[in-house]
Amino acid sequence: MSFIMLNSLLVMIASFAVLSTLGFLIFPSVGVYLDMGLTVFFLVIPVLLGILVYFISLKIPSFRAKSRGKKINLHLAYALNFISAMSSAGITPTEIFKSLSKQDIYGEIKEEASWIYRDVTLFGKDVITAIRYNIDRTPSQKFKEFLQGMIVTVTSGGSLKSYFMSKANQYMWENRQEQKQLLESLGIMAESYVTAAVAGILLLLIVIPLMMIISGDFNATFLYILIFMVVPLIHIGFSVVIKSMSQGA
Repeated sequence: MSFIMLNSLLVMIASFAVLSTLGFLIFPSVGVYLDMGLTVFFLVIPVLLGILVYFISLKIPSFRAKSRGKKINLHLAYALNFISAMSSAGITPTEIFKSLSKQDIYGEIKEEASWIYRDVTLFGKDVITAIRYNIDRTPSQKFKEFLQGMIVTVTSGGSLKSYFMSKANQYMWENRQEQKQLLESLGIMAESYVTAAVAGILLLLIVIPLMMIISGDFNATFLYILIFMVVPLIHIGFSVVIKSMSQGA
């Protein structure tokens, strides 16, 4: 919170200095003077910018947590195959998390496993307590449910090998379903892209000049706006949406 408040204060001070220099030094030197309304507006802008930075900074940790949760879910099915294979070889849960913490291919799950192994080896916690700590810490609901089921299996005397294999099969099936949904969504996005960003733009570029010529009022300004602003924004919008869909699947 101190870091957030400091950033907000620095933004307010910097924007106030820049706007004051523009409004009271640079503009008068070129013969432009601000009336009372613009002066008040210039003074209010730094406060609004500081408030905006404050609320955006408050949301950054939750955004990062959601991003980590998506990355964990992305690799969870494959990590569980690794865990079930090691469990079939008779390796203890502590050693499983130790081995998993060295596998870079599983992304953020490697970090989750390394924290569990750290709590056991450095902080002297038993593996059940370390897993409970990680349940409270992880941003992934799927990984949290997996760890909770693991604790229930251990405390009830069940077979971890069977549990790991069943969860691996479950998450692999769910992963296939998510991939199918992603492909269907990408197909819809591709059709929308062709309609809006290709055929639609070409139609506008043909119809609008013809209408202008017929009406006798040809104005190229609208065409410039369409070509240099609207078209790039459409392509950027589609690229952002597709990237976010790909990262979340």
